[in-house]
Amino acid sequence: MKKILLLTLLSFGMFSCSNEDVTTGDNTGNKGPKGSSNSTSSYSDYNVTVTQNADGSEWTYTITKSKANSKNLSHFIIDLKNCGEESATFSDIIWATVNGAPADMSPTEGSGTGCNPQANTTNFIKFNTNSGTSWVIVIKFDRGYEVAQGALSWIKAGTSCNTGLIPAPGCPREDYCSFSQGFFFANGAYNNGASEFWANGLTIGGITYTQAQGMAEWDANTGVGSDAGMRGFFQLGALLLSGTGAEAGVAPQAALIEAYFTGLDVTTVSVLPASNNGILKSDVSAAAGIIGEYIDANHCE
Repeated sequence: MKKILLLTLLSFGMFSCSNEDVTTGDNTGNKGPKGSSNSTSSYSDYNVTVTQNADGSEWTYTITKSKANSKNLSHFIIDLKNCGEESATFSDIIWATVNGAPADMSPTEGSGTGCNPQANTTNFIKFNTNSGTSWVIVIKFDRGYEVAQGALSWIKAGTSCNTGLIPAPGCPREDYCSFSQGFFFANGAYNNGASEFWANGLTIGGITYTQAQGMAEWDANTGVGSDAGMRGFFQLGALLLSGTGAEAGVAPQAALIEAYFTGLDVTTVSVLPASNNGILKSDVSAAAGIIGEYIDANHCE
């Protein structure tokens, strides 16, 4: 009887050991040790695109997986210290969202993540993310910032935290303003201080005009029956003479007008062509209207 009982116990022990599932990893359900090739990631596993709105106050970071087996993003960090003491900070953020929901963000990293941004900067922002295939992070600052190319960023995914370079907020944008077209081209332009802005002339489309030429064109192209396309010339001229240029927030309109007038000397034609350099005069007139609205809203004191 004792022999039978002993054999039974030995047999039970042999089969239970042979069927036991042995792992050496953590207790999260991942097989294999931490840091294995199945749990690591690299920065190239993700595509990061960056856009900003016209005044530079709203920044959008779109992160997508570049591979089918890319790990879910745990968090994303952006270095904000890109203009010394004038850099944007966490306190300059009005609001931020991740995939349309209020962002879970922090100016600190915490411990145990494998990321160490504070080794490079103490001015950064960390966004926690949920599982998905893409993440859209929108940040609204209290003012506009120029683009700083090559800013540091960190992607935490799987057991890895990797560093990459991206565009990020740099130095604050200047507050731009512009005088109106009448200030520079109307009859009073000789007496209101406009002449000092004309010191180096006005260059549009590669051709430089003097103040006298500009004012003569104004006299010939304002009022009933005037050439509507010249509105673009005067509105762009007002921006350029004010020193505002393409940074005014109406860069597409300014570029369109500039392209239309490239190689076209307005002092040699009585009527502008309906199309020049592939651009319609009607589109130039429409762009002039948008610039005019900008100048009205941002008129210099």
